[in-house]
Amino acid sequence: METDPVHRFVHALSPASRDQVQQLPQEQRERMAAAWERHLNDDTDLLSVSELDPAAAEHEVAERVVRENL
Repeated sequence: METDPVHRFVHALSPASRDQVQQLPQEQRERMAAAWERHLNDDTDLLSVSELDPAAAEHEVAERVVRENL
């Protein structure tokens, strides 16, 4: 299992978003990955989604972080 937060964040994205994010500087990708992890830990609305489909919850939050930061 991959433990690098940036790699996990990028992997959770759709292909189109992944291409956009991979073009960004490493520092910005690191900030977005940190925001993604905070959302995953703090968003109580995701609890039921993450219990049923963790990958879907990770994807939903990753896409939200991209929309908020690009």
